[in-house]
Amino acid sequence: MNLRFLGDALDHWKGSVFEGLQNSNVLKDFHVDAMASDIEKWGAEDWSLYAKLLRVENSHIVGHETTLDRIQREKYFKEIPRSGDLFLDPDTGIMPPSRGNIRQYLKHEELFSIMNHEQQRIVAVYQHGNRNLTMRSRVENIFKLLHLDQPNCKYCSYYTSNAALLFLSFQRYRIKAVSSYFWEFLGSHADNRIYGCEE
Repeated sequence: MNLRFLGDALDHWKGSVFEGLQNSNVLKDFHVDAMASDIEKWGAEDWSLYAKLLRVENSHIVGHETTLDRIQREKYFKEIPRSGDLFLDPDTGIMPPSRGNIRQYLKHEELFSIMNHEQQRIVAVYQHGNRNLTMRSRVENIFKLLHLDQPNCKYCSYYTSNAALLFLSFQRYRIKAVSSYFWEFLGSHADNRIYGCEE
C-alpha cells in the first residue's frame, strides 16, 4: 500500500469484499497489514481512514516498528500476529523472480512463513495486474508458481480487470468456504470473477 493511492476505488472494493466475508463468518479474527512501502509518511489520520476503508477496527490494523527495506524486512514479518486470518496489502503483490523494488512485493517464502504459524489460517494478498496478461492469466501463473514451492497450498481468487485478491490456506475447507461465499454472492457472474477451488 502506498499513501498516494489511499482512498481509491480498489480500497473500497477490498473493504466491501472483506466486510462480506467477515459478516458471513468466513474470515475469523481478521487482521490487516498495509505493507506500506512509504510507512514513514503515514500519520494517525491515514491509518484511521485505511481501517475504515478496509472495514476493520483500528486495533486490527497491524502496527510496525520496522520497515520493509532489505535490512529490517525479516523483523517486520516477525511483528505480524501468528494466529488469525490476515490480509497483506503490498503495492504490487506477490514477487516474481528477480523483480524491482522489494518494498512493493511479498516474497513466496515470507507468505509461506506467515501461513505456517497457524495451519488453519487464511492469508489474503492484494495482487496488481500486468499490462501483458489478462488478470485471470496473471492469477493462474502466480498460483502455479506458488504450487511449485508449496504443493499443499490451497487457493482461490476474486479478480477484476486490473487487480485481484488472492486467498490462500493449507486447509482446503477454509478456501472452499471463501470460494462458496463468492459463488453464492455473485451467482452466474462468478465465472468471470472467481478462479480456484472449483473442484
